[in-house]
Amino acid sequence: MSEFSNINLVLGIIGTVTGAIALFISYWTYRKENPRLEVSVSKCEHDFTLSTAQIKTISFWVTFQIKNLGDRGTSISDVGLFFRSNGNQYRLKKRYFRGLTTESERKWINAHETMDIEADFYETYEDNDKTQIECTFSVYHTHGAKKVTTVSQKRGPQPPTVIYA
Repeated sequence: MSEFSNINLVLGIIGTVTGAIALFISYWTYRKENPRLEVSVSKCEHDFTLSTAQIKTISFWVTFQIKNLGDRGTSISDVGLFFRSNGNQYRLKKRYFRGLTTESERKWINAHETMDIEADFYETYEDNDKTQIECTFSVYHTHGAKKVTTVSQKRGPQPPTVIYA
C-alpha cells in the first residue's frame, strides 16, 4: 500500500506543477494576443462661445496618439471626457472622430500600429471661462477602456484662412 500511495503523491505533484505551468502559459498567451493600447494626448484645446440666445458652450479639440502593442487589432468606439469646474462635474462624449476623408463613429487600429485620432467635444457650460482645464479622457475600445489625463489650453486667436484662386 505504501508504494501505491507514494506513486499517487508523485503523480499529484507532477499534475499540480504542470497545471500551474499550463495556466501561466495560457495567461501569457492571452495577454500577448489581446490588444494593449498605450494612449497619449498630443494636443488638447478648448474655447467658449456664446450664442445669440445667451447660451454658453464649451468646445474641445483633442488629438490622441494611440499605439497598439498587442497582437490583435481593436475598434476605438468612443471617447469620454470628464472635468470639474467650480464644483460642477462635466461628462462629455465625443461628438465625432475627425479624419482625412470621412467622419466616422469608430476607428480601427491594427496590431502593432500607431495612429493619431482626433475627436471633438462640445456641451453647454455654466461656469466662468478658464485658460486651463484638467481633463481625464477614457478611450473605449472593443476589449476595454484606457484612461489618460492632460491639461487643456484655451485656444488662441486663429490666423485668417487664405484662399488662392
